[in-house]
Parts: sequence; structure tokens; C-alpha cells
Amino acid sequence: MTFHSIADTVHEHTADESDTSDLSFAVSGQFNQQLAVTLRSGRRMVCWASSVIAHDNGVILEDAGNKALVIASNVGEGDARVIQSSGGSVGAFDLKQLAGRILLPQENFLAVGPGVRLRPYSQIKSLKSADRPDGLVLLQADGEGWVFIAASSEVSHMKLGIGEILAVRGSAIAALGATVVIERATEAHGVAADNKLNVAILRGPGNVWLQQTPTTAIAADSGDGPRSPIVISFN
Repeated sequence: MTFHSIADTVHEHTADESDTSDLSFAVSGQFNQQLAVTLRSGRRMVCWASSVIAHDNGVILEDAGNKALVIASNVGEGDARVIQSSGGSVGAFDLKQLAGRILLPQENFLAVGPGVRLRPYSQIKSLKSADRPDGLVLLQADGEGWVFIAASSEVSHMKLGIGEILAVRGSAIAALGATVVIERATEAHGVAADNKLNVAILRGPGNVWLQQTPTTAIAADSGDGPRSPIVISFN
């Protein structure tokens, strides 16, 4: 069976066959993007369950220990694809290019490939919003593989210098470099004492990825986003 997308491919990567943590994938579409990952025989990845819309014969979906997650494993003899719908835009991060670590809000998680460990990093309860009723829950992904995130809209990238400060809406954070420090906003930062805008302070150095609007699509699809921390570790 062959899958065809009606939209143009906007990002494509072919895996290095000698790298066991590398993946081949393609991102297609302009607004509601799709992620198609090709798994070699015997390989697997962890996905947000409600985002998986199709897969090739040979792929099986198994419980990942959290009702919101599944493990997609290729048990066939040839390559097989897993296709996910992001509900917005897709971000693909090669941890080898990011010193082996990145931070992401739990609601932005889409999938991780081999060689990646995902674990809780921090929870900032004061940064509550409609899409994040438990506050901002950050996960840390580390290792040597690929991390895929789903953003509700287009994403902009900024690089903060040492000590540089950026005040941002908590709901606008799509991903952070691991060297970025996130702090509570105060009036000294020009933020109102009640902080009704749910502003966070980011302190450099490091990379910051911002989405234009809050992420709601994927969590809404599952009916009930995961309220327990996501922890993943596999090879």
C-alpha cells in the first residue's frame, strides 16, 4: 500500500543507514501538517496515540504505559511508515545538533524515535491557561535521536544570548533549548502582579521556539490529555 499526500512536502530527511538512532521522515502540508516516519524492520517509535492516522502493513501499535501514548513497532521484513496528523505544524529536532537535549511542553509532544529518553523536567502551576489547566508542564528529551513536536500554528525561532531576558506568554512556548532558564515573572520584569497574561521569563543563553497560538488540537482529540508525567526510555 502506498500513501499519497495532497500537499507538498516541506521537510524531508533520509536516515544515515549506519546511524541506529536516525530516522527517515517527511513533513507535508502548509497549515495542518502531517508527519510520515519510515521505520526500518525491527525499529520502533513512541507516538501520541490520537495523532496516528495511518500506518503501513507490518506496523503494530502497543500500549506505552500511558493511555495517551502508543509504541509503533515495525515487525515486518521491509520498511514501513507511520503517519501522524499534528493539528498544526510539525517540528523535527535532531538531538545530536542540540547538544543532546531539548525541553518541550507536554502538550506539544508528538513523537520520539530510538535513542531518546523523555522525562519530567518541571511544572509551573502559575502558568495556567485554557489549554494547560495544570500549568506549564515541561518535559526533557535527551539522547541522540529525533524529537517531533506539534505546534498549533507557525513557529518562530529565537536565540538568546548569555543573560538575555525574554518575557513570553507561557502558552506560546513550543520548545526550549536545555540551557534556557525559565523563571517566574515579577513586576520588576514589567509584568502586572496578578500576571493574568500568564507571562514567563526566559533567560539565555539558548534557543527558544515560539508558537503563535496555544496548542489545543492534539489534547482535544484525545478527549483527556495526560495528567500524569510522560516518561519514555527505549533503544
